[in-house]
Amino acid sequence: MNAIELRNVNKQLGDFSIQDISFKVPKGSIVGLIGQNGAGKTTTIKLMLDVFQRENGEIIYWGNKNIQIEDVKKDVAVVFDELSFYEKLTPTRINHIMKNIYETWDESYFFELLERFQLSSTQKVGEMSKGMKMKLNISIGLAHHPNLLLLDEPTSGLDPAAREDVLDLFLEFIQNEECSILFSSHITSDLEKIADYVVLMHDGKIILQENKDTLLYDYAIARCTSEQFILIPKQMIFSFEERKDMYNVIIKSKSTFEEAFPDFAIDNIVLDELLTISIKGEIVA
Repeated sequence: MNAIELRNVNKQLGDFSIQDISFKVPKGSIVGLIGQNGAGKTTTIKLMLDVFQRENGEIIYWGNKNIQIEDVKKDVAVVFDELSFYEKLTPTRINHIMKNIYETWDESYFFELLERFQLSSTQKVGEMSKGMKMKLNISIGLAHHPNLLLLDEPTSGLDPAAREDVLDLFLEFIQNEECSILFSSHITSDLEKIADYVVLMHDGKIILQENKDTLLYDYAIARCTSEQFILIPKQMIFSFEERKDMYNVIIKSKSTFEEAFPDFAIDNIVLDELLTISIKGEIVA
């Protein structure tokens, strides 16, 4: 079963549009949503929450077409890259507010998370750094024990050590196979560590969705001259980028390509290069 599934969702927002978005977040998994700034990642999350109303298409929670976001708010937590609480509030005051909103609010777990992140329960929000605010935001999201986390740049503003702590927490969260995460980020190295699936978005469209291990171990990058490039069958290519007289080519099957072109230079892929080449270059298939 999927925690959430989008089917052919469309939305026009001024000059920008979300176009026939379809993807799913299986239960017990982490799905990484990647793309450059302005690709539509945050807009897509807001469509899931009905902050923006879709023009058509379906958004299905836990396999039930009849469930609306209002019916599942207690089971969904959202962490945007900005903390929305008043700057004079402290975590202690936020705890009082949230336990009156959520029946499942776990006060002891909230303060346990604050301690884990080395956050003061009495420090005002306005006195916190961006990284501290993000840790507080994540703690608030987790403290009512949701089954689905929607995360928009949750590791933005965190130093490498803090990012590791947060990623470990997300991995702990999905040890309960009823729990799932949609993780939107431009820090692709984080997703390489914890994501099960990757969805690549560009200009309001989904241009790739794949199992992360398939991307990292089956896909590859061929680096070749223009003379070599014209020899590669199009069906082998996902995308390519021309740089001066050289080509960086995303290959969909490393083993098939190596067998056909044993003399070509070929490298393992990283998500950052996949993103860069696909966005700046040309998508073939």
